[in-house]
Amino acid sequence: MATYKMRGDSHSVVYRYIDENGKKIQHWETYQTELEALQRKVYIDCLQKENKNDEMRAAARDYKARRAAVKDAIQRARGAFRPVEPKEPPKPSPSGEDNSQKTFRDFMERFLPIHARKERFSPNSYDSYRTTLKTHIYPYFGDWVMSSIKAEDIDLFVDYLSGKRCSGSKAYSGDPFKIPHLSQSTIKKCYDVLTVGFPTAKKWGYIKEIPVTSAPSCKMKKRRAWDAERVMDLMEKIPRDSLLHLEVHLAFVCSLRAGEVVGIEASSVNFEDKSLWITQIVERVSDEAIGQLPKEDLIKIFPKLKENSKSSIILKTPKTEGSVRKQYLTWPLLAEIKERMQEIERNKDFFGSEYQDYGLLICNPDGTPIEPKSLNGKLKEAEMALGIKDQIEFQGLRKSGQMHKVRLTQNNYQLVAENAGQSPEVLMSNYNEALDSEKRELAQLVEEHLYPRLVTEDGKRGGSEDSMTEIVEKIRSDPKFSQQILQLLLSSAANAG
Repeated sequence: MATYKMRGDSHSVVYRYIDENGKKIQHWETYQTELEALQRKVYIDCLQKENKNDEMRAAARDYKARRAAVKDAIQRARGAFRPVEPKEPPKPSPSGEDNSQKTFRDFMERFLPIHARKERFSPNSYDSYRTTLKTHIYPYFGDWVMSSIKAEDIDLFVDYLSGKRCSGSKAYSGDPFKIPHLSQSTIKKCYDVLTVGFPTAKKWGYIKEIPVTSAPSCKMKKRRAWDAERVMDLMEKIPRDSLLHLEVHLAFVCSLRAGEVVGIEASSVNFEDKSLWITQIVERVSDEAIGQLPKEDLIKIFPKLKENSKSSIILKTPKTEGSVRKQYLTWPLLAEIKERMQEIERNKDFFGSEYQDYGLLICNPDGTPIEPKSLNGKLKEAEMALGIKDQIEFQGLRKSGQMHKVRLTQNNYQLVAENAGQSPEVLMSNYNEALDSEKRELAQLVEEHLYPRLVTEDGKRGGSEDSMTEIVEKIRSDPKFSQQILQLLLSSAANAG
């Protein structure tokens, strides 16, 4: 594989190829921008993967010819080739530089890239900070002198956000009064981004004192989930030849995120072991994020479909070590994966040299990667076509799978969490809730227990001592049933508290 290196202000790509005499040659190429170098690296990696050594030699010769032409043009422009007088090295900025009159925008443009690299931001996290600044914070505080921002101004900003209506797709409404206000989570994110740099601003001399404020309260909206029966019913109604069927199947059975589903490497599937490895994810991120953040986690930058696009689809390693994991598969899922691989081979034959083979299991017909967010759109379209009202998002399939496994393992949170690359704490706090079908079962149990001799609406007696005996016996003999009852009682008690 080619290697990306940075020397001073130049960006280099280093790779080996075999010359006409069969000798291995190490070749260096230097580019002015990081994006140019990374795009060249992706191209060389593809040639190496396909063992196209002739094309690599031609690429190296072409690069040398272009560099020689540039050097020759520079020398001709200099005329007599006189040595250039060495310039005096630039003097460092004075340590006592006055930052007290600089704006909040000046500080954040300097601080954010440094902070992102220090905290090991993912490209998506960096883009999220950038979007929050551009959309909400800069229009309000961007031109303020940072030393003039007081605690009262921050509280007024939070109050202003609470009355601000959404923009973008949520603002498409005929009645402006029906456009929703910013959510509590968005307001909390704005506060966090606004205040994250104040301790550093004090160290750098932008402010004298850190404004003392408190973060706005935020009640997290729980993501909707289905029971296993609902998910299986959905898959039965999705055509078997649809790629969406496999995506839903993988997300639910393996508890995968959307980026993990579209990042599965086909070669990681082991049919004998009935397993696959989750080692990479697909994301769309801005070119700025790619340029600002470290490249250790970056596996590949896919070629752009539009040259003027300011973002790229990338393949990267998961954010945490726990997210790299082995998943064991069910036989029906394994059979469906085998069918998918056969379909990929047919697509390769159909597209021929135009097929872009990146080794992905879930991809477009021509082999190009699929954006993770498009999975949610495809699922929504399927739900609407089937007339489903209580729709779930694609991420809800992961939650549904996790909640199902918690019940199957009788609340073994450690096992279920590690299987999905989560921490047990996150699983217990965000996935510990009762489903609607379980609440209905609980209400039925309460009815049969409290009203054993009453007549029901259909004229039959609501229950009897015999029926209660049957229920008690079922609780004793069926651990799964008793665990559901316990789970429901604990959940109801927690909600009441």
